[in-house]
Amino acid sequence: MPAASRRAIFSVAVSSTLTAAGLGQSTAVSIGGDAIIGSTYAELMPLFEQDAQTKAVVIYTEPGGRMEAELARWVQENNSRLPIVAFMAGRFMDEMPGMSFGHAGTIVEGKEDTASEKIARLESAGIKVAEEISEIPGLVKERLGAAEPKAERV
Repeated sequence: MPAASRRAIFSVAVSSTLTAAGLGQSTAVSIGGDAIIGSTYAELMPLFEQDAQTKAVVIYTEPGGRMEAELARWVQENNSRLPIVAFMAGRFMDEMPGMSFGHAGTIVEGKEDTASEKIARLESAGIKVAEEISEIPGLVKERLGAAEPKAERV
């Protein structure tokens, strides 16, 4: 299962949390959160979709930027086969309009970039958003269970 994050340290945190819960990872990607990055979540999704061993995707995200909107649109337009679980850090920033924290990528440019708007957009695309990192493994297992075909009774 791929884990993609806008922060290197959170790629490690998410991967460690998944491993402790008995869930392996095929890929861990830190795409960065600054104005210029290498790849976006949406650009990585076709690679994950093509990998038959990839069963789910976990992303760590935060306020600021448009990557989550692109991912939500990609998931809907491409009818993604992969369940996705997200964690939205920085929810507190919605209570502090005009403040920026950490780096250029967390600058909220408008209502679309707030944590609450991003969560709503992700959820409308069928992406489950965890309240805490510790919830991620349970949500992944739940989503994997929902994605498995039901056995036919004979």
